[in-house]
Amino acid sequence: MTLSATLPGDDAIDAAAHELKRRRFSGTAPESPAQQAGKTKQSKALSGVRCNVRLTASELQMLARLKKRLARRGIATRKQDLVRAGLLLLVHLDRTDLKAAIRDVIAPEPAPGEDH
Repeated sequence: MTLSATLPGDDAIDAAAHELKRRRFSGTAPESPAQQAGKTKQSKALSGVRCNVRLTASELQMLARLKKRLARRGIATRKQDLVRAGLLLLVHLDRTDLKAAIRDVIAPEPAPGEDH
């Protein structure tokens, strides 16, 4: 499984980047301390939590290559952004494709020429 085979086309990347920029720049002014103090329990539930994920060296290398590919297109990302984007893509897969993706992670097929 190569990195380029798992990525959407450049048009999809451009569309997603444009949508992210639109969302970032359409926001209002930062909240004042008084507004922050009045947040509801629901907004606290939406705040981030820490999650540690152990990646293999090859997975980390794929993330780095993807970050560089996006950077060449003028899209600055962090590893966490890429992981979140991948999660969003997984959520929208049909059952068969999701099972295949999970199977590839749990028991990947050996690369050609690999003796396992």
